[in-house]
Amino acid sequence: MKKIAIEILDIDELLLYSIAKEFQPFIIEGDYAIDTIVKKLLEKERIELDISMNRKMPEFERVVERLDEEEITYQLYRRNEDGEWESSDYYSLGIDRTPKWQIIIVGIAMISYVVVSFFEIFAIYDWYNFKYELEGLFGVLLSIITAYIPFVGSLLAYWSATELWQWSSLTALTLYFFYYLPLIWFLLYIVWVVLKALYQERWYRFWYPEFK
Repeated sequence: MKKIAIEILDIDELLLYSIAKEFQPFIIEGDYAIDTIVKKLLEKERIELDISMNRKMPEFERVVERLDEEEITYQLYRRNEDGEWESSDYYSLGIDRTPKWQIIIVGIAMISYVVVSFFEIFAIYDWYNFKYELEGLFGVLLSIITAYIPFVGSLLAYWSATELWQWSSLTALTLYFFYYLPLIWFLLYIVWVVLKALYQERWYRFWYPEFK
């Protein structure tokens, strides 16, 4: 569980029950009755919430957005190292539901991009020197710029390695293009998530007239 606390400092009484319902799903322990939450809101008591990043839990970000939209004044709290509540802003709560595997894949792809692009510089330099007789500092700078242009750098390095260095196509393709695979897989995953969300929305609109 990831516990925080929130204190409502100013709220329109007409919104009390509506905001209480927003908080209710996050109250895992203790009294989660709507009337109890409303009482705490009126008395400006801290309300402890569990904003665990389990994907089955509702998103606390949505609640914060609602509070901001309604111009409700509030204060967030988090536990410090001594276990005591200290005031905090939303971004300091450390809320991130991004799966670690996504971060790892993107991280590996970015590191691979930087490293492989560095080695592409040598192949691209030879290509410019052979094809356009560009050498010296200008050729080096142009090779560096080209190497760090996605796909373009890999393609020129591939041509240079296969035509000038006599590398096999498989070797050059593997070295200069392998780091695109995790990115392509990640992008396909994002597309799948988007399509799934669109499908679910249409599904609900089809079955439930109130969504039409």
